[in-house]
Amino acid sequence: MDRRTFLELAGIAGASTLLTEALPSVARADKPINFSGWVFKPDTVKDYVSFYNQKFTGQVTYEAIPWAQYHPTMETRAFAGEIVDVMYCNHNNRERWFESGLIRAVDDLPGVDELKRKMSPANLDSLKSKDGSKLLGLPYFTSLFVLMYNEPMLAQAGIKAPAKSWDELIDQCLKLKKDKVSDTPFLPNWNASPSGTMPQLMTDCFSEGAQVFDAKNQLIVDQEPGAARALERWQKVYKADLVNPEVLTKTSSTDTHRLMWTGRYAYHTNHSYYLKTIAGEPENSKLAPKKARMTMYPGTGQTYMWTDSYVVNAKTKVLDDAWKFTKFLGGNLNGDWYVQRQWCLISGLDNPYPEMYDHAEIIKSYDRWIDLALLRKQYEKGKVIAAYKEPWYGEYDTRAVPIVHDMIRGNTTVAKGLKDLVKLQKSLA
Repeated sequence: MDRRTFLELAGIAGASTLLTEALPSVARADKPINFSGWVFKPDTVKDYVSFYNQKFTGQVTYEAIPWAQYHPTMETRAFAGEIVDVMYCNHNNRERWFESGLIRAVDDLPGVDELKRKMSPANLDSLKSKDGSKLLGLPYFTSLFVLMYNEPMLAQAGIKAPAKSWDELIDQCLKLKKDKVSDTPFLPNWNASPSGTMPQLMTDCFSEGAQVFDAKNQLIVDQEPGAARALERWQKVYKADLVNPEVLTKTSSTDTHRLMWTGRYAYHTNHSYYLKTIAGEPENSKLAPKKARMTMYPGTGQTYMWTDSYVVNAKTKVLDDAWKFTKFLGGNLNGDWYVQRQWCLISGLDNPYPEMYDHAEIIKSYDRWIDLALLRKQYEKGKVIAAYKEPWYGEYDTRAVPIVHDMIRGNTTVAKGLKDLVKLQKSLA
């Protein structure tokens, strides 16, 4: 469902029912809570839902929906009258869901001010509405793009240290290919999903010192030399057969990072938490334990950072219980950051509560797969944008991918492709 259809349906549903329907002040404790999220370790989610139901006498039922269909499915169900009380929502769709009346702000709910104080400022800001006045959810996780490298492969080729610049990275990849150490040494995250090509492009633009959007959230990549440099580099590595073309057809960042398990690639750019399976799961990856490592991102070191969330349905009839469960998920209802801590330990999913990283258990766990101090240093370079809070952003993010892929493949020039991206954004705004 595109942005226009979504907003039109919101209008048809009527402001009185979709946007301003009154919420009960007291929820019925025995009323079940419906909870939905996209598929990511659903067995882990089932475990902590069971923990919640047992400890807090909850009646939460959980459903996992495939990532690619998740947000459209939630919207379709909402307009059919179904109420899912608590939901995952990625950052690209959060503002749109709020403006259409699908979700509510949480500022007026008990305990939220303390959680705000505990969050890092950049992550807190990213969870707020476009005008900065409302908190639209609690954090599921935060992440950013990092550069990973295959330490044994570099050593085999006589390369003593990972690349510190893009030119050095390309030179090393050319050497690895020439010496037949790797057919395609570079594995960028160019998959077609919202977690792939476009945030990867923003990351590489940032690393070149380029701005992607201006202060009014208008796309300006056609005016930024750094954006052109990033895409010209992408064309160059693709034309030189340094990249496996299969990455362009992957449907998720999860599928993309699994290619790194094979040990056939020297460098990989992806979300930080994927290093957890690459370097920390010997049952899956040939680069575990800790044969794959992280290094600071080249150029400026800046990479794209985001925060995905748990949100509360604006039409829930069980607000008290829904909020209680949301605090368990994205806050500290259990007193020990139970869910946030489990995601850190099990999957390497970071969160915006800095105090988490002082816990000995977390430090010990991260040490098995990453240099935690280096990761926290990379987070200091994390860069957030406000454009994703625009109602057009989700549609732009999807429709921009084929344009970027055409530039990568050399089917269109970088100059024309950047202008086409700007034209697309203006047509949607």
